Amino acid sequence: KHKEYLYHFYEGNFPGSWAKGELYNYDPATGDARSCGTTASLCGIEQALEKNDKIALDYAVKRDLLLHTAMAFLQGFPMLNCGDEIAQLNGWDYKNDPDRVEDSRNLHRSKFNWEDAKQRTRKGTLQNALWQGMEQLRQMRADPCFAPDAWVTTWDSHNPGVLALVRKRGEETLVGLFNFTEYPAGASLDALGGEYHTPEGTSVWLADVELEPYQALLVKNK
Repeated sequence: KHKEYLYHFYEGNFPGSWAKGELYNYDPATGDARSCGTTASLCGIEQALEKNDKIALDYAVKRDLLLHTAMAFLQGFPMLNCGDEIAQLNGWDYKNDPDRVEDSRNLHRSKFNWEDAKQRTRKGTLQNALWQGMEQLRQMRADPCFAPDAWVTTWDSHNPGVLALVRKRGEETLVGLFNFTEYPAGASLDALGGEYHTPEGTSVWLADVELEPYQALLVKNK
């Protein structure tokens, strides 16, 4: 039932859903299915633009960057789908192509939008927000705590809505806190003592941390 909820939510067929997508390989006998759609559209950007809802758009962008940041913090090689860096939306025009209409995966396989790509360097644009966010991920991955020999684990944040990930290499510790809720959330990593700092130099004590909705907070002990 939980999987059914998820794929209907990301299809946009559930009360309160912000997503726009489609089902793939739906089996009415077993109820099994998968989801199709670009990251931007599944995170709510497409719907927010259609409704001209600036608050919803801000939340959708935060969701998008939160997901990419959490993914890039994990072990392995992070991979972006073409267009993620410019918030490319679903390509609904595939339904007008008789050679593609039968495969809903074509929803997120549309041609790269070069006109939108031109907006990525213009401050204040949606494309710039995603482009700059992805650039920060590149900078994050350059940290020594992302070396192949780094120790990586999850950590108890004492909040079910906040994912805590820890990377250690030598004496350096990098902590990622990811608030997957639309509300401010507190977290406590009391077992990780000492003072930590954000990339901007702000001091953070992990025994008592407050996160904004959909915030990804990165802090380091050095």
